Amino acid sequence: MLNILFYTSFNTRSRDTESLMEAFVNQGHSVFLLTQTEKGAYQENCERLGVRSFSHPVKKQNSILYFLRHALFLKRFCKTNHIQLVYAHLENAGLAAVLCQPFISAKVFTCRHTVDEAELMRSRKFMLLNKIVYSLSRNTIVVSERSKQYMVEKEGVSEKKIRVIRLAYNFDLYPKPDPQKVKEIRQHYSAYFLMLTACRMMEGKRPQLAIEVCKKLVDEGLDVKLLLLGDGPLVEALNKQVREQKLESRVFVLGYRSNIMDFLSAADILVHPSLQDSSSVIIKEAGLNAKAVIACREVGDAPEYLVHNRNALLVSSINTASELCTELKTVYGHPNKLQELGQSLKSSVLERFAISTVLPEYNRIHLELEHHGEN
Repeated sequence: MLNILFYTSFNTRSRDTESLMEAFVNQGHSVFLLTQTEKGAYQENCERLGVRSFSHPVKKQNSILYFLRHALFLKRFCKTNHIQLVYAHLENAGLAAVLCQPFISAKVFTCRHTVDEAELMRSRKFMLLNKIVYSLSRNTIVVSERSKQYMVEKEGVSEKKIRVIRLAYNFDLYPKPDPQKVKEIRQHYSAYFLMLTACRMMEGKRPQLAIEVCKKLVDEGLDVKLLLLGDGPLVEALNKQVREQKLESRVFVLGYRSNIMDFLSAADILVHPSLQDSSSVIIKEAGLNAKAVIACREVGDAPEYLVHNRNALLVSSINTASELCTELKTVYGHPNKLQELGQSLKSSVLERFAISTVLPEYNRIHLELEHHGEN
């Protein structure tokens, strides 16, 4: 059995990593969680699963000192707790992990959840961070084939260092929708066709396209409304867009809501125009709710399990707004088709992303490490 550390830069709920931690605990491993932020809901839920959680926030003054302080603490933490395996999630944690990688006996895996986000954001700082982390990393886990392809072809990372392991979920960790809250949402935003977009409100997610599509459908006389869930730098601009297009009675920018499952259950369809996913979590959450989804076919792992008109509606990432309108009109007034798409998506998600399906990939890593330790 191993001492396994999940090292992250976040403290918000992450049901894919929580599912892995729970599975590892159930297998008899000692599982630790260390975050670069204060303790929050993430740690509280992990502790209920039998995980020992810790946090080490560092005041961000100078970026070099910031990462060095995290790396030094991580080095001490791994030695004190006899950590044998580190899963470092996202690049801030990844940089600290690879910096102390030569000085600890634990095997380090950096875990990447993006594809070309840095390029889409035109962020030189993010690009540099990716370059440093994944060139120094000896082992990287990505959640989609497209992410691996991008790293190899665009970033020059050796494919020998990369493993593709899908996101994995114990779907029982998700709360069931509350029928009363679902009813209240549906009544409060009463419409024949209720659309939902839930994402980080930033350029790569393109939430403004969902508003544009709603405007076109309203102008064509359709009884539609759109709910936008999530925080981010575009919130003010989105509210301005709603006001300028006189959509106050049709589009509602609601900010972050913790009861996403209630909103998914209340909506007729998830509209997801994002260009910035490696393996979209919200699409899987929609599938768990047997909810129809419309998304871009070329983005993230969509080509690996989404099939147009079978378990989702798929559009181009180029002519997205126009194609969204066309496809949405094909299911407007056809609840049976929406239900069919949602049920098919649910089957695909449960089959492909269940923890029992993906866990053997991690078991191989653990067996390799245990075998190496015996030699």
